[in-house]
Amino acid sequence: MSSTSKQDIVRSQCASCQQGTKHEVRCIHEIKGDEDYSFLAQYMVVECRGCGKVSFRYHHHDYEQAFPISDDEWDVPQEVETYPKVLLSHRELDGIHRVPELVSTVYEETLTAIREGAGILAGMGLRGTIEAICNEQHITGRTLETRISKLATQGLISQKDSERLHAIRFLGNDAAHEITKPTKKQIAAALKIIDHLIVSVYILGAEADKALDTVVSEYEKFLELLEPKLKKFKSGDELPLAKFLERDVRRVQGGLSAFETQLVADIDAAKFTKLATGKMDNYGGSPTKLQHFILP
Repeated sequence: MSSTSKQDIVRSQCASCQQGTKHEVRCIHEIKGDEDYSFLAQYMVVECRGCGKVSFRYHHHDYEQAFPISDDEWDVPQEVETYPKVLLSHRELDGIHRVPELVSTVYEETLTAIREGAGILAGMGLRGTIEAICNEQHITGRTLETRISKLATQGLISQKDSERLHAIRFLGNDAAHEITKPTKKQIAAALKIIDHLIVSVYILGAEADKALDTVVSEYEKFLELLEPKLKKFKSGDELPLAKFLERDVRRVQGGLSAFETQLVADIDAAKFTKLATGKMDNYGGSPTKLQHFILP
């Protein structure tokens, strides 16, 4: 039997709401058993009444396995599956588009394994996500143990985060080498750690750089900060870096000397042509002489 008219409201898992919600059945196709085996299979297209997400729902009633629970009531074994699969208590990372493809591919495939209940593959995927992050961040080492420790020593994660990642390494090793299936509780905890790692390395920093005046610790970021500032000055101006940077000098205060040395080297090698080196002189009552730069 098939129908394209609205059917009853059913309660189903919603991948967007991350919980069971009321769904409106938009269309349904039913297959019934025969005299050899009695069952009812329902294939439904349903729409969440909360968020409006459309999904697929399969509902199977096995009448052959039914048993009485009272004088006039029977319990019918039922099987329900939904698509997309729902990973309860887990929400898509806000800002996942900022994550490099190398990392996001392994991460998304790991989520698929978790949704499908493929625990061994999920354990390997959680470990693999850490390796993908190390590869993308150019963290070298003969073993993952060494590379995780380097994530901490290079300041990408805290020491406590490093200890948690080693726990996931153990879990992944057991899944891969001992063919040991992690428990749902272990996978849930490990996934929270991986989510935190991805947010810390890729998402939080990008959002902070966009909305806040973060400290600049890399030379390339320093140049990105400096170059737009130069447009505010005219050709022939000869000033120290602090004047070009103005208020944003506070963002590089700790590393300004090192950046200045690298900038002078790049100017001398003609790698940076938007400034020329100038005199060494005092500026604005400075106690020491400062390197000046000339805007061509």
